Amino acid sequence: MAFTVKGLRKSYGAAEVLSGVDIDVADGEIHALLGANGAGKSTLIKCLSGGTTPTAGDITIDGQAFRAITPQDARAAGIAVIHQELSTALSLNVCDNIFLGNELRVGPFVRRREQHREAQHWLSTLGVDVSTRAELTSLGNAELQVLEIIKALRTNPKLLILDEPTAALSEKEADLLGAHLRKLKSQNLPMLYVTHRLSEVFSLADRVSVLRGGKVVLSGATEDFKPEHVVNAIVGSNIDRVRRVTPVTNPKPMLSVWNLRAVNLGPVSMNVSAGEIVGVFGLVGSGRTELLETLFGASRKVDGAVTLDGKHYSPRDTATAVRQGAALVPSDRLRKSIVSGMSAADNMLMSAMNVMDLFGLRRPTREAKVFDAEAAKLNLVPREPTLEARRFSGGNQQKLAIGRWLHGLRDVKLLMLDEPTQGVDVGARKDIYEALRAVSAEGHAAILVTSSEPEELFQIAHRVIVLSDGKVAGELSGDDVTDSAMMALAHAAEHQDLSQPASATSAAETTKEFDHV
Repeated sequence: MAFTVKGLRKSYGAAEVLSGVDIDVADGEIHALLGANGAGKSTLIKCLSGGTTPTAGDITIDGQAFRAITPQDARAAGIAVIHQELSTALSLNVCDNIFLGNELRVGPFVRRREQHREAQHWLSTLGVDVSTRAELTSLGNAELQVLEIIKALRTNPKLLILDEPTAALSEKEADLLGAHLRKLKSQNLPMLYVTHRLSEVFSLADRVSVLRGGKVVLSGATEDFKPEHVVNAIVGSNIDRVRRVTPVTNPKPMLSVWNLRAVNLGPVSMNVSAGEIVGVFGLVGSGRTELLETLFGASRKVDGAVTLDGKHYSPRDTATAVRQGAALVPSDRLRKSIVSGMSAADNMLMSAMNVMDLFGLRRPTREAKVFDAEAAKLNLVPREPTLEARRFSGGNQQKLAIGRWLHGLRDVKLLMLDEPTQGVDVGARKDIYEALRAVSAEGHAAILVTSSEPEELFQIAHRVIVLSDGKVAGELSGDDVTDSAMMALAHAAEHQDLSQPASATSAAETTKEFDHV
């Protein structure tokens, strides 16, 4: 094997995070690595890339023993890591980004013509049809990820580690990146591919390994496993994949929207009852995020009317929306939700500081009690109120963002979540779904959940509204809420006049056609 790990262990004091991990990657192989939050994936990557030193174990590259003390040691040994967070400079063009910090020079002079020639070679090799002089603002997320890969390839790596490269990509962008990686695979480069998307594992990976509790609990050829085998290995138990939606009894109208219009949105009309979870599905650019941001006062409404709990609702900004009972969990938790340098407790309770204080003074005892209760409901790991948010895994950071609105100290009448499980493993998804079902059972708030994954809405939503080009393409409820029906409406709407949204009947007819494509 080109790359081998044997008996790798890592302890922090008395806590052992990695417990004898064995994993190997062959030349020209894509080896998928999965695991729940806290399973040890990030620690393993740090051990391999020089971010931390293993307590014990052996690592070999091309038969040579290796132990990284620093990231520089890892790069010198041929290990390159592509992280989730891009390191691109948007003010520079494609070529300048590829060579940033590692320019081709003759003395103090940059060899720009040679740089463009080499950049074009790499783009052609990976099948990327963009100009080396193109501005980064004109590129999609998949192309931006490829630029990161090209920067790594210029170091002649012996192992390429990709850490959740599609976490922020749409399905179409993820497929495009997968095509580029297949071309890269033909170059005989071994790749360790960390992901939470099962579809990618079975379409892209040659082999798969699952970490749980710091140990490898499943490993082998991808073709030897079914998706449920991998999921059960990740969580350590069987995951219930059936639709679990409890009907709303005595529904009370909570949110009413008539002909809502905003930039790239509208007209949209809908009604959501208290305790009802309504999913909003659509392809990239369909208007899902725009709908939530408009309802939250983050984007300006152009036309239409909205009532919340029977009262006129037209927030001029997000602060007004919160005061009137609206809450939003954005899709980009790192930039729009989590304050990474603040503690877990402060992140979760920041929405209620003004209602918990006493004469302007904080009440630590009450704050701790509220945090502990909400952390227990969400199965937050670790349950450490003083730990900085940046120290938590992505799934647990998302729990902090969601818990901000579930502690009951604010009168939330409209709870909106934009892609709440983006970049989150199946175990954390289960916890988030249970939290949303609990809010639904309380019967107080209307709940809007956007998702680009039909299966997610199938599991939790009472109804699903499908958007296309900012307009309602159709609505599904009851037994009509299926993955294929959602996809059928979304794709069919691209070729239809949406002045008249599709009915459930027409959705079913479209689904039959879609199922035979």
